[in-house]
Amino acid sequence: MSTLFADVAALRASVARFQESVSALPDAALSEPSLLPGWSRGHVLTHVARSADSRRRLLEAARHGEVGRQYADEEHRAREIEEGARRLPGQIRRDAVESLDRLLTVVTEQPADRWDTPGVWLGVGPRPVRRVVPSMRREVEYHHVDLAAEYGPDDWPADFVEAQLDRVTASFGERADAGAFTVRLPGRDLRVGDGGDLVVAGEPAPMLAWLTGRGDGSGLRTSPPGPLPALPPLS
Repeated sequence: MSTLFADVAALRASVARFQESVSALPDAALSEPSLLPGWSRGHVLTHVARSADSRRRLLEAARHGEVGRQYADEEHRAREIEEGARRLPGQIRRDAVESLDRLLTVVTEQPADRWDTPGVWLGVGPRPVRRVVPSMRREVEYHHVDLAAEYGPDDWPADFVEAQLDRVTASFGERADAGAFTVRLPGRDLRVGDGGDLVVAGEPAPMLAWLTGRGDGSGLRTSPPGPLPALPPLS
């Protein structure tokens, strides 16, 4: 359970930073564009709120020995986000802050013997509810950057960046549309596919930003010299 405790502490810290940024956004800013195409900041905040609620439901079901479902379906999830983004700014802001607080309360109260209970996750099916903690941290950290609220990839915690580089390159390695190249970081290499002949080198945070579509790859280097490879969208 020591890893889980550390993960919960990291989630709390990520949520605190996110909530601070949310509270500082003026009302008019919530209708302005985020860094995600077609989404305002209000869309991003509503998405994070519903993500937190969906994970809370999984934990609450597991606590009662039941198999919960994260969302009814993708259509229902998308509709909730669109409708929620049209609310008054104060409602959107309060919802984002309070939904995360509710999730953290349930995380703290979750019985130790219920973390491996399965829940039905959208897109992947049954998985243990212990995924709630690291997956919510991903949501918070990535979407904190998407808010365009003076929090960028360089602000990501180092442990988050390291873990996500492993995760993202591994996920690309399972997809034919990602091609093959080697990610060269200080002290280690990560392969996409079989590694290919192309090496993309750089610092961890800019590398993760590029891999996840949150950076243009400025400062990264290719060997042999040439353009950065085209990346597929994250699934």
